[in-house]
Amino acid sequence: MAQEKLLANSRRNLSAAQRSARQEAEQLVVTNATKPKMNEVTKNHAPMLKLFNQLKKVNDHFTEADSIALNTLVFNLHMKVKHEDEVVKLDMLDDNYERFMIRLEKFNKQINESMKQLCIPLNARLSLANDMAKVMIEEKKLEQMQTESVPTVNPLLVILEDDDYE
Repeated sequence: MAQEKLLANSRRNLSAAQRSARQEAEQLVVTNATKPKMNEVTKNHAPMLKLFNQLKKVNDHFTEADSIALNTLVFNLHMKVKHEDEVVKLDMLDDNYERFMIRLEKFNKQINESMKQLCIPLNARLSLANDMAKVMIEEKKLEQMQTESVPTVNPLLVILEDDDYE
């Protein structure tokens, strides 16, 4: 399955109806008005607060549904930096060195998982917006077909029916 793109980034030739349907669907699904919210840990810790705000500015498409993954990402990035500082201070022959390296590897895995969780909703939202746009276009076509297929009254039939009753 091809990855969907925002209408603004799309280079496909779309009709005016398709373009308006995609814009409407993207406004409903992709770029809704909600913003991610930080949890108490992030709010009360200045470096994490700064990092959260930076990440929030990087992507305008993060919504409130992305709050948990974004907070987890911020926490793990912060902890990774703290552990990296400790590893730099330690001697490679120190017993704690290996333990810190294992922790860093775990933080890397958790960071990657959080980033995947943030990517999936955007891709899913774009796909959903595309599907919604297709449905909207089909509904408009159906409405147009119904208005066109209104039976026209044949004037000769009207005259014939009037003559039968007299």
